Amino acid sequence: SEGTVENVRYHRDAAPVPDHKNEDVYFVIDEERLQACAVCDGHDGASAATFAVEAIKHYINSDPERWLQNDDCVETKLKECIMLTDVKFFEQRRKYIEEKRHIEAQIPHDMKSYEASQQYPREVARLQELESLISGGCT
Repeated sequence: SEGTVENVRYHRDAAPVPDHKNEDVYFVIDEERLQACAVCDGHDGASAATFAVEAIKHYINSDPERWLQNDDCVETKLKECIMLTDVKFFEQRRKYIEEKRHIEAQIPHDMKSYEASQQYPREVARLQELESLISGGCT
């Protein structure tokens, strides 16, 4: 199973108050010979956490027998899985980063934000869109 967890903060009276959109994603694999779970704490959006959960589940499910061999190597297998997930996450965002750099090169680097938004409105709007696609992370 998989899902999200309500994102709240608590006041002094211990009453939960919804703070903002949920950014945390989890999954559970509970099969006869293999159990695994993860909670990915999203930062600045849930995209990285969602990506991580999907990538980790795929990695485990693509070769479950590998996870059942030699239990003392589970830590090494998890580290490998996390490193592969990081690489894939940044590969996926590379095109957005390259487009951002290309647009930024068109705008004079010493220009103030307000001036740039007036002289380069389409470029500034696209930079804002790209920032939302690039930003984020998870633990």
